Amino acid sequence: MNIGTVVEGPTDRLVLQAVIERLCPGDHRYFPLQPPTTMGETGTGWKGVRRWCHETWQRKGASLDKMLSSGTGPALDILVIHVDADIATEPDLQEGTDEPVLNVQQPCPPAEATANQLRRVVLRWLQRDGFPPQVLVAIPAQDTENWTFAALFPGDELCARKDYECARQGRDHPGYRLTLKKYGKLLARSGGQIKKPVANYRGIAPRVAGTWDTVRRICSQADRFSHDVFEAAKEDV
Repeated sequence: MNIGTVVEGPTDRLVLQAVIERLCPGDHRYFPLQPPTTMGETGTGWKGVRRWCHETWQRKGASLDKMLSSGTGPALDILVIHVDADIATEPDLQEGTDEPVLNVQQPCPPAEATANQLRRVVLRWLQRDGFPPQVLVAIPAQDTENWTFAALFPGDELCARKDYECARQGRDHPGYRLTLKKYGKLLARSGGQIKKPVANYRGIAPRVAGTWDTVRRICSQADRFSHDVFEAAKEDV
């Protein structure tokens, strides 16, 4: 299959591609649409994803349908659009949107409620009423590090909590714990920000995919992503 990826950053892409390979083994070709392998004006992060979505209808001769067909390059069997659930609290999330989605941030648990609202936000970014069957939206709650931590430390007490997918910051945030010596210091902290070395994730991503059934059990949005991948792959048959 030809699979396009529109993601917040390169480490997210590594995890998502590894998981897709686990769910749908085969000879796939990946097209890094956002961020591109050579950084351009779109940048990274959720704002880069939003900018890419806007460009699907703002640029002359561009459209999402053309991108999915052979109008702008190889036809895509699957297009993955990724944002993290923690962006729901961003004050400028819907900047430039004529009809913003109300109450994006929903009580958590369950994480599904906020994720569903964010799917509506992405539709607004794209100026569409619904997603084409080739398009699936991956929304880890609260971010991809929740999936990473659940894959590497499924027996940790944090993973047993009902609100595991809800912590956005602090010592109960899985990403923060991955910066601690107890958990191997797989990530780093600098200036209050969590840094995710791409080199580390090249080794982490296969491990996440290798224990994906466990991740699905712990993380509802990982399970949702799995179902969406299977449905999109069926459309390709």
